[in-house]
Amino acid sequence: MSTWTAKMKDATLLSSEVLVAKPKRFVRELLRMPDGQEIEWYFADTTPSVMVVPVTENGDVVMVRQYRHNLKKDTLELPAGIVSADEPVADAALRELVEETGYVLTDGGTLHALGSYYALPSETNKYVNLFLATPVHFAGQAQGDTEIEKYFDMSTVHMPFSEALAQIGKQIDGLETAGALLLARNKLSSLAA
Repeated sequence: MSTWTAKMKDATLLSSEVLVAKPKRFVRELLRMPDGQEIEWYFADTTPSVMVVPVTENGDVVMVRQYRHNLKKDTLELPAGIVSADEPVADAALRELVEETGYVLTDGGTLHALGSYYALPSETNKYVNLFLATPVHFAGQAQGDTEIEKYFDMSTVHMPFSEALAQIGKQIDGLETAGALLLARNKLSSLAA
């Protein structure tokens, strides 16, 4: 009796079709498995993104409350967005920070890379580059982008870092935001040591 099993990584790509090109790209691929069976595979093909944990001089986290249509509810998240073509990820992080919150890195402040992580690997090829920006200060009204955020009901929320951590699983139920906060906590602890 054989224990060999057809593995997806050994499949042959027969065709690839872009079902929706914009604003989010959705792809259908037809795969032939090593045992001959053909399957369709659908996923969101996304550009890299960034998420920033902005912390003020007094230790508050600046977050964004916004309505997410696909969830049909308001969410509490960290500022985030996609990386434009040929844009360095650190520049994208600082751009998203000011676009969504109106906050900027204070002179002498630091943007700390917290790593790059994939999000929802069964549905997308999305990687999120996480950053800690500290300290940040308010520089002016958040503008949002001109493509989709102009339709969002977005506002900033400030809370002590410890309160943000306490809200994981309560007001904060997005894994990207929860993970970024936990990584930022570890980074802040190592900086204080």
